[in-house]
This record gives sequence, C-alpha cells and structure tokens, in this order.
Amino acid sequence: MKLIFGILIFILCITTAPAAYSSDLVGASATTTQSSSEILDKNYVQLAISDANLVTVSILETVKTITEVAQNRFYSLLNWQSHQRRQNLEINNYDRTGQFGRWINDSNDDVCFNTRAKVLVRDSIKNVSFKDNNHCVVQSGAWKDPYTTATIKESKAVQIDHFVPLKNAYLSGAYKWSFRARCLYANYLGYDFHLLSVDGIQNMKKGDRSPANYMPPNQGYTCTYVRNWLAIKMVWGLTMTDEEATAIHKIILDNKCNLSKFRMSEKEINSQKQFTKDNIDLCEKIDNSALPK
Repeated sequence: MKLIFGILIFILCITTAPAAYSSDLVGASATTTQSSSEILDKNYVQLAISDANLVTVSILETVKTITEVAQNRFYSLLNWQSHQRRQNLEINNYDRTGQFGRWINDSNDDVCFNTRAKVLVRDSIKNVSFKDNNHCVVQSGAWKDPYTTATIKESKAVQIDHFVPLKNAYLSGAYKWSFRARCLYANYLGYDFHLLSVDGIQNMKKGDRSPANYMPPNQGYTCTYVRNWLAIKMVWGLTMTDEEATAIHKIILDNKCNLSKFRMSEKEINSQKQFTKDNIDLCEKIDNSALPK
C-alpha cells in the first residue's frame, strides 16, 4: 500500500504546475485551443498498480547452515482495467515545443552535452567523435539500431526516439501534467529504453504510433518492445486506447512472449519514482531562453 500511495502522490505532483510557469502555460493553452483541439474517446484502458497484481518471489539461498530468504515484490504489466468517461474529452491540441520543451543541457552537470548527445554517447558501442568546431555535438560512433539491427556510424542518420512518443504520451494523460513534468518526460534518462538511438527513417515511420499501428521490423525485438512500452505506461500512469490494448494483447499471444518478463519489481518502480522526484525541477534549472514563450 505504501508504494501505491507513493505513486498516487507522484501523479498528483506532476499534474500541478509550478507558479513560475502557470501563467505562461495557461496563455499557451488558450491560444492552441482556438486553432484546434484533440478529442479523446470515452473508452480507455489503465494499467493497474494494486495488491491484486502483486507477486512476492522468495529466493532461498543456503550458505553453510544459514538460510537467507530474499523477497522481491513484483507488479504485473498485464493487469489492465477498462474505463469509460461520461463523454468524449476535448483537450488542447498537441504542441511539442510548447508542452514538452526541447532537448536540454543540465547546467548542474560537468558536461556540455544536451540530452540527445548524452543518449548518443550512452548508446554507442564504440567511442564517439565530436565535431571539430563544437565538441558538445556528437559526429560519429557506432549505434546498433534495435528496430532494424543495422549499425549506424554517422550521428546525422540517428534519431532519438521517445519510446512512447510525446504525442502518444500527451493524449494518454500527459495533457494533465505540469510543464516541468512533461519536459522531464521528454528528457528522461532514468532508464535506458525511455530514449533510444534508432535509425532516423525508421523513427519517422513510427511517428506517434502505438503498437497497434507500428512495430519495429526486427522481430527478435517484438516482445521486448511491447514489454518496455507497457513499463513506461505504468511508471508514468499513462493510459491506452482500446485499439492499443487489443493489439498488444494479440502481439504477446502471437509471438508467445515470456509472460514472466511482463512485470516490474517494487524496487524498480521505487527507483524510477525517486529519480523523478530528484529531477522534477530539471527544466527549471536551465536558461530561461530554452523554455517555451
């Protein structure tokens, strides 16, 4: 119950805009609404985190005559609940920069890299090189694209994929968040599959599509792809459409995915919650010129 309460507090936190941004965001939202809006269907599916999908795994390890019992609690990624709103929901139109900001450079770390550069450095399977006239920008390396299995050597051919795309996240619940929470989501480095170095052409094919309308051509990555999709949705409290949930269910069955992989430990969830808490003000630390006007 402590974990569930903690996640509810986190969701409450990210839906409250800090005073420094609230007036700007209200203005931006009003302008967007006049031009167009997004319509969310009455039906949606929520990943549930509750004691109903809790499994406690005990590992018995004998050392001489001493038996140690290590327990780890896991939550299923396959416990979904269908919900229905009273009516279709009209929200502000998606605006990438205005709602999620840009790649940021954390002024509190010891490097000049923005988020894109950090992901490129992290994902390259060999040492990267930088532009001669700008040692903050990655020029080349070797990136093994999980979507195609191709190895890419020039950074210009690599795009950083938001695994659950920003627009999908926005329509799935991020429309309720503060700007600082959305900006953190767009630059999140709490786990290595939230942002991925992938083939640029493949990333453009994916766009903002869910697994209902896009899956990577690398079939060896299929089960991992939908597992990580669900993990992000659980950690961030994001919903799924009926079409999305049905498609994921079918993908899991058709590919005979190992269901034991479709869970997250309480330790892992708490780690993400702590990382988010420690970094929630990340976008407030950067130069104001990088924030949406």
